[in-house]
Amino acid sequence: MKRTALVLATALALAGPPAAAVAAPATTPSVGASAPTAAGQASGTAAGPAAVTSGCGPAVMMINRLNSVCVTVDGTSVSVYGSSAQLIPGPGRSFLYTVSLAVVGGAGLGTRSGSTYLGAGTGYVSGPKAEAPCGSTVRASFSLTDFGTPPPASTVDVPVTC
Repeated sequence: MKRTALVLATALALAGPPAAAVAAPATTPSVGASAPTAAGQASGTAAGPAAVTSGCGPAVMMINRLNSVCVTVDGTSVSVYGSSAQLIPGPGRSFLYTVSLAVVGGAGLGTRSGSTYLGAGTGYVSGPKAEAPCGSTVRASFSLTDFGTPPPASTVDVPVTC
């Protein structure tokens, strides 16, 4: 019972504020990269600042990891990444991942999948970057699987405002 309470408390602490209050970074990290930074944020054009919209999906738990997907929309440019935080300290291991991006009710904009090693702490997996039409909504998802375990996915919809 104590272990379950510890895992739940850790998951809630790592989940942080609700998804609407979480700002995603402007850059997309590489597989297994360090925490993303806001460096490289678009500064806008002479006509005015670029419309940057960010959103992160709900955190989903898979075995000993808490996974979430985040999207950044800058004008019509869209980038997505997944993050995975280890809940209970221990050795890292390899996982299969899928990060996908699509226009809601429309075409897919890309998928990245593969295998990655995630160690202790939080790891990041970069997803596709694409252009989306103004006024549309993009849907991103991130799933991580432990070689055979059905993967839960974190999904988020973000509007493309130009």
